[in-house]
Amino acid sequence: MASEAKSSDVEQRRFEFNFPMLIVRTKLFSKVFDWLGTFRFSRLVSWAGLAVVPVVALVGLYLVFSSLFALLWNPAAGEVIRDVGPGAFLLLPGVNPLLPVLYGWFAIICAVAVHEGAHGVIARSLGLKVKSSGLLFLLFVPVGAFVDVDEDELKKSPAKVSSKVLAAGVGSNIALAAICLIGVLVVVSGATPVVNGVYVYDVSPGMPAEKAGLQPGDIFVAVDGVRVNSTEDLRAFLDNRSLGDVVEVTVARGELWHERFSANVSLTVAENRTVMGVSVGDLLTEERLQNYKEVSFEKLSMYLVPPALVPGLVPFSDSLAVFYTHRLGPQWAVLANLFFWVWFVNFNVAMFNALPIYPLDGGRIFNIALKNVNGLKGREKLVSRITMIVTAVVILVLLMTIIIPFVA
Repeated sequence: MASEAKSSDVEQRRFEFNFPMLIVRTKLFSKVFDWLGTFRFSRLVSWAGLAVVPVVALVGLYLVFSSLFALLWNPAAGEVIRDVGPGAFLLLPGVNPLLPVLYGWFAIICAVAVHEGAHGVIARSLGLKVKSSGLLFLLFVPVGAFVDVDEDELKKSPAKVSSKVLAAGVGSNIALAAICLIGVLVVVSGATPVVNGVYVYDVSPGMPAEKAGLQPGDIFVAVDGVRVNSTEDLRAFLDNRSLGDVVEVTVARGELWHERFSANVSLTVAENRTVMGVSVGDLLTEERLQNYKEVSFEKLSMYLVPPALVPGLVPFSDSLAVFYTHRLGPQWAVLANLFFWVWFVNFNVAMFNALPIYPLDGGRIFNIALKNVNGLKGREKLVSRITMIVTAVVILVLLMTIIIPFVA
């Protein structure tokens, strides 16, 4: 009877519900970790992860400190953050206004599953015990996974072994992020602009453009037979005209802007400049697409810009995707967004976890590295003090980055 009660208790622990979180434990993942850990490739991956973490940590520290300096010396940077709100600092769909709910949750689930799964695989490949693993649900919505590597074995293991296990999560996130970034570049570079020109956002009532039949959403592709690709082209053309001059504007309109027609517009004057009475902006479909065809390391930060933050920069954003066609069909933008958000979330998860903040993976690796520095070996209290000081400094900088825009 006692054994039955014990067995029943174990069965109950497979499901733990603490509102609103549901934890489901399963042995299935452990078997997968055991199987994957037998491959020689997993050992090579563990070395790669160990090499990646310091690089990612340095990139993360650079971005954190440069963000702080930008806020201190450039007031405009704070204005952008204030406009978006404090929720932009959290990778939580529904809280972060820049993170779409469906893409966001999918990317987060992928990031957490890959991160935790890598810990389990590398732990088993190095002979360490995985005590438990399972899935995390927010009520009944899957939000992540967990792997509980035996902490006692991890602490007793040689520095290289424990560091490899800790580095596996960051390394796997970076690997998935790189694959998805390549996916974004491949998909977007295959798009073709439907039209290029000057986009009409608004038409002023009673002005010549309205009288000529022009509407918001029209695209100027030429004026008097001369192609216009930007607002600068249009402005330069109008500056060479006078009050009362009539210009012929070639307009693209309709579904996918296939409809083309010409309208004669009599120019008027406002603020000492010849105008038609429209508010316009650059479409630049070809130029924006070129950013994804000519890849360079300098553009890495641009590839991290969420489509909703600067929609006029990203070809697959909701506001620009309609100006392109693709051999994949109208759903090409969905695929591009899927790749983008998995890349974006995994890169940020990797960066955050690589920072020397204890007890994050990066902080623990930093602590282990200090213990093996000549002059610090055996000096546990000093190593712990240095680890905590570095942790406090990085956390302080992160908090300042969050707070400064809203108190300046």
